[in-house]
Order: sequence, then C-alpha cells, then structure tokens
Amino acid sequence: MKRIDLNVDIGEGFPVDAELLQFATSANVCCGVHAGSSELTGKTVELAKRLRVRVGAHPGFPDRESMGRRRPSEAEVRQFAPSLMEQIAEFPEPTYVKPHGAFYNLLFETQSPESDLAREVVHEFSRQGFALMLLPIGWALDHQIRLIREGFADRAYLPDGRLTPRSLPGAVLHDPEQIKRQVLELATTVDSICLHGDAPNCLEFAELVHKTLLDAGYEIGF
Repeated sequence: MKRIDLNVDIGEGFPVDAELLQFATSANVCCGVHAGSSELTGKTVELAKRLRVRVGAHPGFPDRESMGRRRPSEAEVRQFAPSLMEQIAEFPEPTYVKPHGAFYNLLFETQSPESDLAREVVHEFSRQGFALMLLPIGWALDHQIRLIREGFADRAYLPDGRLTPRSLPGAVLHDPEQIKRQVLELATTVDSICLHGDAPNCLEFAELVHKTLLDAGYEIGF
C-alpha cells in the first residue's frame, strides 16, 4: 500500500494542537523561541508521544514580533545562529529537525550571505545525526543530508520548486478542489505533507487532506 506522512507545526500557542494530532503522524514542535514557551514545548512533546506521533524539533529565529517569519539581515542571522543551535540542544530527543518560517525559506535562496549562513546551521544539524524535513530541491538533495522530502498542500509553488512568498497574491491556496489536486500530485514525490496549524480553518483543512489521501488508497504514516 502507498504510504505518506502528514506533519503539523504545533506548540506555538494556537488552541487546536490536540485536535490536529488526530490527523498527523509527525509533529514539528516549536522550541519556545519564535513563539510558545519552554513549558509549552515540553507539554506538546508529551502529548505527541502519548498519541504515538513522531516528534521533530521546529527551531525558528528569535524574533517573536514576526513569529520568526521576517527575513533577517546577514548580521541578524549571525546573531541568531547560536539560538538555533541551543534550541536543538535543549529539545527533548527530537527524531528530526524542520526549520521554521524565515529560517526555512532562507535555506532555498541562492547567492546571499544570509542563505549561506542558514545552510551552515542546517549542515551542523545533519552532522549531529538529525534528518532534515525540507523541500526536495537544490542543495537539500545533497546525498550527505538525510532528507525527509516535504510538500505543502495549501501553498503555491514557484517554477523552481520554492514556495511562493506569502507577500504575493495567491501564495496560500484556499479552494478545496485545488488543494485536493495538489495533495495527490505531491504524494507521488514527497515523504510528508504539511498541515498548518495557525489558520482559522486548519482543522477542516487537515481533515480534507487526510480524507483525500485515504480515499486515494494511501496509508497515513511515516
């Protein structure tokens, strides 16, 4: 039987984490820096493990005002890098690492000092033995990185495989039929599909993705 993982970003202080874990088989738990708190991180990890959901660390830039989504300068990335390493060092036994927000997006930029610095941090995670949950494009396909190939059901893509920036029109998909088509396309090329947990309709979206895959004959799991 075909098999696909569903991952969800949780532990950021939104109210439906427990409900989202009904649909997910992997949980990217906030490290308490870009959002949430260390106490919430611990409780969320315990909840996911109790529900037998795979737990990954979800480190982000220490910029709570933008929830880690604002693109930083080169100087800021240098300043933030120690925090990213500390987030992983203090996280309770992550199975993998999925970067958050601007940290994630920077990894796929080209020819910028900021992106080079961000990739250095991720390569250090890899050297520590962690799998990385990332878009399966460009440098991420380096055989030295243990990659969990990720797709996004509700995000538009650029022609080069990167995500369309949220600042552009149409970056987030809302039409259920369009989302269903993209889910089925992604499922043939990735290991895991992301379910976002910070939108008003996130539970309906998660149920739609889950049902679409089951109806297509997929088993949900990693």
